[in-house]
Amino acid sequence: MRACYKYMLKLLLNENEEACVEDAVMGSSAVVIEYPNDDETAKNSKPVILLEAGQEAGIESVNFALFVIEQLVACVEYSDMLKNVRWVILPNTNPDGREFSRHYTAPWKKNMRISEDDRSIGVDISRNFDYAFSECNRVVNGFSSEYPGKKAMSENETIFIANVLEKHKNNLRAYVSIRRDGHAILYPFASTSNSNTNVDKVKAKAGEIVEKINKKAGFIQLLANNSIFEMNRKAHCGHSVDYVYNKYKQTYAYEFRVFLESDQRIITKFQVLPRGYETTLRTGYFSVIKELYNIVVSDHKNTTLRKRVMLKV
Repeated sequence: MRACYKYMLKLLLNENEEACVEDAVMGSSAVVIEYPNDDETAKNSKPVILLEAGQEAGIESVNFALFVIEQLVACVEYSDMLKNVRWVILPNTNPDGREFSRHYTAPWKKNMRISEDDRSIGVDISRNFDYAFSECNRVVNGFSSEYPGKKAMSENETIFIANVLEKHKNNLRAYVSIRRDGHAILYPFASTSNSNTNVDKVKAKAGEIVEKINKKAGFIQLLANNSIFEMNRKAHCGHSVDYVYNKYKQTYAYEFRVFLESDQRIITKFQVLPRGYETTLRTGYFSVIKELYNIVVSDHKNTTLRKRVMLKV
């Protein structure tokens, strides 16, 4: 057994992991894995980075979230990332949709709740959060792939995510919604093209991360950096990033799209991708998480230092 995996096994056996489980429609579960520190006081004073994946079903984002967990727990070189930050990771927030998408040939991104009104299946939980929910021309056809539900927070999955956010609100410093089929770090807003000065810091930090990653990651295509609205070219109301950014003011909130599934199908018609390119992507994406971690830790140290100075004064 490799040394880093022996360390992972030892850590898992020794740590008292918390797990929050929410029953989903088809009997699957959404699980939150946290890595608490031995010292309760230290644990509660650490900044929290919350990663969640799989809102739009599919496997790419879920696999990457699991990869992040593996790296954090398995390898000694990332021990500081565990020591300095409390990680809350929701690796599969739409388990029913994920399971269904494995056996459904057309792209599927909704959950699997059956409507009592028209017997349609599923709500797009990525549009079900309680921010700007009614500001778009809301889709009312339950058979649409973009159906956001009758009202905000109507789904078990969105309630679950919201509850986890609320649980960690006091120390929440970064939230990343990992989504499939893309290659970008996207900042607020999703529901409008109008920005404001309040989002400048979140936007600037995303730009810093992208600049660093594009210089060293070895991507064939550069990692993009836009607002969610600009990337979609239309409003996406009820988005979790807008919800988090507006409710928890001190939080860096991003949508992180991983694995250019559709673009790579096009690219491969014209050129052969390098051997191991998927590994290159995965490693580069993990570097994004590391850069965000560095920003959060730096902010936390500066805030702590300012508080100490104020106490002395």
